[in-house]
Amino acid sequence: MWSSLVAVFAAGYSAEVRAGTLLCPSTVVAPVPTLVCIGEVCTVQNVPTPVAGFTLKNGQCTDQDPAAFSGAALASQALSELSQSTTQETSRTTANKVSDRREQEQQRCAEGFSRVDGDCQRNPPPVREEEAAVEEAGPPPSPKLKKAKKPKTAVILPHEEQVPARKIVRTQPLAAIPAPIPIEPAVRFGAWTQVFGDYERRDASAPTFVTPDPGVGLPPLVPLNTSVQSRTGTVGFQAGGDFTSRGVLFANDGLIFGAMAGYVNSDLTLNSSSLSTNLAVVGNGSSHTTANLAGPTAGLYATYFNGGFSTDFLLKVDVLTLNETFTDSLAFTPAVGVIGGVPVVGAPFNVLFGNSGSTDLLNATVMGDLNYRFNIYPNFWIEPTVGAQYTNTSYGSNANLLGLEDGNLVMVQGGARFGTNFLLCGWVRTTAILTGLAYDDVLVAGGFIPGAGFAGNNILRQADQGQVRGRGVVAFNFDFGQGISSFVQGEARGGQGLFGAGGKAGVRVQW
Repeated sequence: MWSSLVAVFAAGYSAEVRAGTLLCPSTVVAPVPTLVCIGEVCTVQNVPTPVAGFTLKNGQCTDQDPAAFSGAALASQALSELSQSTTQETSRTTANKVSDRREQEQQRCAEGFSRVDGDCQRNPPPVREEEAAVEEAGPPPSPKLKKAKKPKTAVILPHEEQVPARKIVRTQPLAAIPAPIPIEPAVRFGAWTQVFGDYERRDASAPTFVTPDPGVGLPPLVPLNTSVQSRTGTVGFQAGGDFTSRGVLFANDGLIFGAMAGYVNSDLTLNSSSLSTNLAVVGNGSSHTTANLAGPTAGLYATYFNGGFSTDFLLKVDVLTLNETFTDSLAFTPAVGVIGGVPVVGAPFNVLFGNSGSTDLLNATVMGDLNYRFNIYPNFWIEPTVGAQYTNTSYGSNANLLGLEDGNLVMVQGGARFGTNFLLCGWVRTTAILTGLAYDDVLVAGGFIPGAGFAGNNILRQADQGQVRGRGVVAFNFDFGQGISSFVQGEARGGQGLFGAGGKAGVRVQW
């Protein structure tokens, strides 16, 4: 069913094979060596001349003569990364929520039980308040006075103070009321919502090259020192609902199955520079790119637990729209003119070119993990975890104009969660969880049109693939009782060329 759903969505997202013309000007004004005669004096001068036929080939803007390394084509790698990192962020957010849901349910005791020193114990039977029989009594009798025999005269006693009445209470022990048999609902339903934000910084550098026309005495290629800096900010929200059932296969196991939907918005700013190693042949180039990626997200999730064992599973689709705007300072190799049948090489030059474009894309994600919890002390536990994530990206028909193509990503991770439970303010059951993970994008395939100018040096892709990075998460889950709970979470991740940080918060109502 899931495969059919993805196929239906992806049907309108097949990539159209066309040259990335949006990334290169179709015509440039190049200084072409030309024989200029004034009177009888003729000299060779570089005359600005329109040259047409430029397209993106092998990561360069070229018409087979002048060629320039395309910073905008390099930026398409960042757009591919933006798509995948945005989907990873929404997947992490959903996966964290699934883990939180499982944690809440694992910590919840069945009806008629309460957690004491980390264990669920049956609630003591209620005791009826003792009934009292009350009697009213007058003031205590005054001490009798002995009568004197002589003289037999009346004895006048002093005035006696009035003593208030006393209450005499007799208590009668009553038998305890028998405890009712706890009834656990067969299915619990709950709804939740959360907001999240994330910031990510990427830096990478690698050698690239540009290829002049070698037939006119120029070197076959000129190495460039290329660097890229990207900054991405992501915000979004998610909401969902799920069913919880206990005692599915075993007496104390549980299954949670639910659906979620949300919206995500990511903004990317990327700057790149290419510094020439031979300024006589090609100059320095640079580019500035901004992009926005936004759209709805939806998916299904499930988690199962039994004793210390648990497993989480997520299927998710992000239907996104990508808008890009860039300005590129293209550093061209010299144009070649023909004078008297002899090719003459001109001078390197720069052209400022800007453009914009948009495309649609569909990211389909499958994610799962396995966990096992060990209690190391009352109210303290550790939970090793391993997991994997697969993401397939299918672009719209005009993605090739932006240098993009369909791609795949496989990520694996492993680590452990360490948690403790305590009462906050004496009544709010709180779970604090510290998570440490190592993760690696073991496979990054496609995503952008590779070019010979950076084939084998796919800067941003290689900055991710095979790089082991770390991620730390601190989360607090608050259970207020009556089926109401909330959470706050902060995380940081990093490694070579990468730093990211973000936060999440949400509430849940269960009945």
